[in-house]
Amino acid sequence: MAVRLFCDSRADEWEQLHLDATIRGQLMHLQFEAQTASYRTGFPAARFDIVELADEPIGRIVIDRPGNMLHLVDIVLAPRYRNRGIGTAILEALIEEARAAQLPVRLAVAASNASALRLYLRLGFISIGAAAMHVELERRPRMAERSK
Repeated sequence: MAVRLFCDSRADEWEQLHLDATIRGQLMHLQFEAQTASYRTGFPAARFDIVELADEPIGRIVIDRPGNMLHLVDIVLAPRYRNRGIGTAILEALIEEARAAQLPVRLAVAASNASALRLYLRLGFISIGAAAMHVELERRPRMAERSK
């Protein structure tokens, strides 16, 4: 299921490559396996969850909770479920979890992903650094939130 969601979320990118469908599928599967191995190595205690809507898998999320922050390692929704407020609702729930624990939420996003950057900035994330092709963002609990 996770492999299918991974492939669905990147179909547009892979369609640009003029490859045989079988080869494309094999390469996408290898990319999924490499990414998963990288996440499990870098974040061994992270949770890997499937996002569902009406019992249908529509995305996946990887969250690490090392104690000093809530680290959103990865979040992806299938393209047909984007721009419906689902990602915003998920992020707001994570922000609330972090607020209750008085922890920041951190993540890295591809610098080329303008729509995701707009969403994160709208939700109060600020840039705390940049590396190669990614922007590192953080959402700190706000003063008004701390008194709730």
